[in-house]
Amino acid sequence: MGNARGRKRRKNGFLELSEQSEVARKLMYEYRLSGGSGQELSWLTQQHRQPEKAIPVLVDWLDHLEERWENEDVEERELARILLIEALGTPSSRETAAIPALIAQFDHSKGLSVNTLWAAGNSLYRIPADDTYFDQLVGIALDPSWGSGREMVVDWLGRSQRKDEAAEAALSLLDDETVQGHALEALAQLRTQGIRDVIEPFTKSKNRWHRRTATRILNHLVED
Repeated sequence: MGNARGRKRRKNGFLELSEQSEVARKLMYEYRLSGGSGQELSWLTQQHRQPEKAIPVLVDWLDHLEERWENEDVEERELARILLIEALGTPSSRETAAIPALIAQFDHSKGLSVNTLWAAGNSLYRIPADDTYFDQLVGIALDPSWGSGREMVVDWLGRSQRKDEAAEAALSLLDDETVQGHALEALAQLRTQGIRDVIEPFTKSKNRWHRRTATRILNHLVED
């Protein structure tokens, strides 16, 4: 008999595991002990809020995934990482070790895919991370080496309470075609004033999303 460990199937366009490896079963066992539920990895993302005791378990697995999954299927490990990241993207992760663990995914030495980085940024946005991590998140948002993987970190700027600094960062990204739509979204959320001249050109953009977001920003401007 061949080894069936890690075999995959496609369902509704998403990659799933047809038979979980031993390490995946161990992860889910520890998750259930901490108050979570489910037998398969995909269950990690089915909770709108995670049990309080589950957060440290999920963070620990995310932090040590390479060493625990070292000899396992690489594609399965990538899926497990994304599911762990998405599982931490709930309000339950506020003021916990989940936030630095998610920021730590933006580490070039890890060699993570754009999809994985995007998931990390999306979870930071959904929690959302607080301004304790402002400098780190702005650093990621402004670093073009992260490409589209930083899109949702740019969106996060719109949720910052350090509005002037966040707006300055977002404005500096309007010339970056990779994330300029997300920079516009951040400015719309911040309701930044005094930016008519830099926003009006986007109302003529070929990109419908950019046009609509620029119009939202202009509608929020208070005329002098």
